[in-house]
Amino acid sequence: MTRWYEIAVHGREDVVRAFVAGFLAARGEREGLVLCGSKLDLEPESLGERLKELFVAGSHAVLLAPEPPAGALADALVEGGSGVGMRLERRREVRAAAFTFHAEMFSRALADGLRQALHASVPEATRVEDLTETEEVHPEARGVDLYAPVHDYIYRASGRIGGPFPGVVEMRRRLADMEFVDVGGLHLEGIQVSNPSEPSEVRK
Repeated sequence: MTRWYEIAVHGREDVVRAFVAGFLAARGEREGLVLCGSKLDLEPESLGERLKELFVAGSHAVLLAPEPPAGALADALVEGGSGVGMRLERRREVRAAAFTFHAEMFSRALADGLRQALHASVPEATRVEDLTETEEVHPEARGVDLYAPVHDYIYRASGRIGGPFPGVVEMRRRLADMEFVDVGGLHLEGIQVSNPSEPSEVRK
């Protein structure tokens, strides 16, 4: 399974994104291979106390990249980042990711779609945890508007999706695209690694 890395960079996000775009183009890699943490709705608490504050303040950007580009990107940031106001702050191997979700639906068709996503279309090694599902049927309310306070059918579900980073990100994308599903921020778990070419002050 492909390893993914979280790369924290000191610098303006627009500059970081432009640097990454140039890096990928120079290597002939496809656009979008490296993901930007701000687009993934990262849960700041999972970044650690110090980096959380910097990320929220906007002075740092967080990138997610697979190997082998991740290592080459870290090298490129060390070698050329300072010239454009950037500095490699940290590199972590992402060991797992997770997010929570909650849904309340008033259509059997929508409920069936969510059930399909949760039970039959889960990426490999991705887990649906703490799943709670309930259904209510109120025949006396049949025919009321979809947005009315009383409905003839109500489906509720909540839980947590966890596992390897790619599968969890894909599940979060699928659920976020569904009507009446609220998804929480993306939580990352990882271990810090050092790039061989990083100066000693960056490794601290």
